[in-house]
Amino acid sequence: MNRTIISIEVQDHGGKEANIIVRGGRNNQIMFEGQFDYKDEEKHSLCLHLLKERFIEKFPKLGYSLGIVCIRKLFNDITIRSKMKTGSD
Repeated sequence: MNRTIISIEVQDHGGKEANIIVRGGRNNQIMFEGQFDYKDEEKHSLCLHLLKERFIEKFPKLGYSLGIVCIRKLFNDITIRSKMKTGSD
């Protein structure tokens, strides 16, 4: 059986700046890694503990999945509010 893993790691210090690392691998071999510098004056990067609280209160009633909400938030964080670090694949 083949195994493909895409992982997203968010490293922050509690402020509105973070490093987002996206890795992809297949069968224990790393295929790519991309690093992004997140910075936004108004929005924090993914704060999973806060997002989970809001999700439990609001999103199940709307029929959303916490996984989908997290992926959508991270996609927007990377594409709208981040710059790719040089040297990433």
